[in-house]
Amino acid sequence: MAANIPGNQGMTDKLDKYSEALTSLLHEAIRCSPESWTRGVLTIDCDGHRINYGLKNDQSDDKASISQDLAQLCEQYWAVFQEHGEAWLESTIEFYQEGGTWKFNANYKRPEKVRATPKSSWKFWQ
Repeated sequence: MAANIPGNQGMTDKLDKYSEALTSLLHEAIRCSPESWTRGVLTIDCDGHRINYGLKNDQSDDKASISQDLAQLCEQYWAVFQEHGEAWLESTIEFYQEGGTWKFNANYKRPEKVRATPKSSWKFWQ
C-alpha cells in the first residue's frame, strides 16, 4: 500500500534493497553453520578501512566455516546501507530456529552524530 503513495517510491526501493541484502546474507549464514546449530550470531563491523565478520554460536563447540560468498555478502550488506547514507559501525544478526522455521533479529550500532557547535552571534561594543 505504501508504495502507491506519491514520493514514497524511494523509501520502498531502499527498504527492498535492505531486505534483499539481509535475506541473502541470512541464507548464506545458515548454510555456513553446522547442522547441529539451531541458532547463531553473525557479527559484521567496519572500522572505516575494512569489514570484519564472525559467525558464532556460544552454545555449541561446532565451528562455522565462513564461505567466500558469505564474506562477499557481508561486504555487500554494509555497502547497501552506505549507499543510502545509513552506514553503521556494527551489525549483529541473531538467527534461530523456532517451530521448524528460521527467524532473526538484526541490530545496528551507528556512529554518534556530531553536534555542530552553534556560532556565537554576540557582539560586544566598546
